[in-house]
Amino acid sequence: MDSLFNSVDSQLVLLIAAIAVIVLVSQLFFRILSVGLVPLIGLVVIFVALQYLFGISPKQVWFEVSHLPQMAMKFFNSLG
Repeated sequence: MDSLFNSVDSQLVLLIAAIAVIVLVSQLFFRILSVGLVPLIGLVVIFVALQYLFGISPKQVWFEVSHLPQMAMKFFNSLG
């Protein structure tokens, strides 16, 4: 059994392992990119449309989003 391990070149094994890792990591990267790219494009389209059609800056949108929980609580409290 030891002669089998001694006859295998460790540099070749390391090269094959490195190639396998690169292939797996690149597949993972492209899967994450393809899943996350569609919502990202949607957000960019929304922000650009708000900016150019209505003159609403992304900073104003972020302010409203950050205060959304308080506005929702006020709304639900006014119903009850």
